[in-house]
Amino acid sequence: MITHIGTVDVFVRDQDAAVEFYVGKLGFDLRRDESMGPMRWIEVAPPGAQTTIVIATADWPVGSEDKIGIFTDIQLITDDIKADYDRLKAAGVTFTTEPEDQSWAWHSAFVDPDGNEFFLIQPKS
Repeated sequence: MITHIGTVDVFVRDQDAAVEFYVGKLGFDLRRDESMGPMRWIEVAPPGAQTTIVIATADWPVGSEDKIGIFTDIQLITDDIKADYDRLKAAGVTFTTEPEDQSWAWHSAFVDPDGNEFFLIQPKS
């Protein structure tokens, strides 16, 4: 039986800048940062989350420049979208949509420094 998703990859140009964004601006935990031969393996995640984001570069064996700056379809779930939107906006995060009331949830979207786009979602009860 599958129990959870372990990691998802997000491709970036500069891993140090990405760590600053995910840890410094989004408030994620740095779970792992180590050399793996010619690659650097970095995992970040929201505090308490099981699934981590691997910050990868185009020179990885499965990487390419085409994977940088894309729509990720990764949904970051919050219980207070307004507060998180305000906090992230004040930290310099670029939003592509402000929080909108959809029939299924409150929804907004933002990009990382490389243009990778994420959703910020507050589900409706």
